[in-house]
This record gives sequence, structure tokens and C-alpha cells, in this order.
Amino acid sequence: MPASARNLMPAAPTTHFVELGQSILYRAAGLLVVRKQFLALPVIGSVLFSLLLRRFHSAIGQTA
Repeated sequence: MPASARNLMPAAPTTHFVELGQSILYRAAGLLVVRKQFLALPVIGSVLFSLLLRRFHSAIGQTA
């Protein structure tokens, strides 16, 4: 995998979701072990939601 793609992957929610799921399903990891991935998902989701909401508002403003 190219270095640029490896540097962008921590910002993708799927990376954290896969790590979280594998840790729980395959290793029976507890919440203390997966807390980093567990907390990363709502943070990334909130950032993406706010960016898309801003984009949506600007698109609505241009049509009105």
C-alpha cells in the first residue's frame, strides 16, 4: 500500500470498525482494549457529519 494511503487510513471509519470487530470477535477483547477504536468512530462520524451539513447548507443556499 502506498505511504500516502497508509497515512489517510486512520481517518477512515472503516479502519477502526474492522479493528474493533476483529478484536471483539476473534480475540474476545474487552472494552478497555478497544476503547481507542470505539471512541474514534463517533469522533470521525461527528467531523464528517458537520462537514457534510455545511456542504448541504451551502448547496441549499445556492438554489434558493
